Amino acid sequence: MPARTPRARAPRRVLLLAAGLLAAAVVGLLAGRALPTTPGANSVDVGFARDMTTHHAQAVSMAYTALQRAPSDEVRQLAVDIASTQGNQTGRMEQLLLSWDQPLSSAGRPVMAWMAGTDLHERHESALAQGRTMPGMATAAEMARLNSESGEQFEVDFLQLMLRHHAGGLDMARYGAEHATTEQVRDLADAIARSQQAEAQLLTSHLSERGAAPLPAP
Repeated sequence: MPARTPRARAPRRVLLLAAGLLAAAVVGLLAGRALPTTPGANSVDVGFARDMTTHHAQAVSMAYTALQRAPSDEVRQLAVDIASTQGNQTGRMEQLLLSWDQPLSSAGRPVMAWMAGTDLHERHESALAQGRTMPGMATAAEMARLNSESGEQFEVDFLQLMLRHHAGGLDMARYGAEHATTEQVRDLADAIARSQQAEAQLLTSHLSERGAAPLPAP
């Protein structure tokens, strides 16, 4: 077999050179492409995820109480739905915070600061003056009262408190869906708003069936 000459190997060198140039071009394109920015500690994304987690925690606690005390199947089923939905959403928000290397707790940080300068933030300031951590949330006294009740009295109080709780959370979710910078938070906030709107309709219906009216807006 005749010996392979340097000229015969030339096409291979050309292919290797072309491959190297292509790889360099790809690296250059990737280097020039803007990478997703991790939201900072003072961003709407982080503030929403952290504060909505706290907001959800109270709703889940109220729902678990309803599972034990509500006499009607329909209210217990609604409590199951609320606990399941908000528990899942809480897990997603906590995972986002962990991925951003942000604390899960808002301890030591002003809550609702991510909405500063808005009418909703002013309502939050009013809620604080009433002993509420965030708009719509029940006070410690209201939670203690709920935990002491039973029967239809419990159901009416639960439905009223949860409806007001949802109203406050709905405002937060709508703001987050509009102003968050990451797609994950915008999508999650929108899902929260839609689920709480649907649950609010059921809460209102159950109250009407019991001859009770909603509490004043948060």
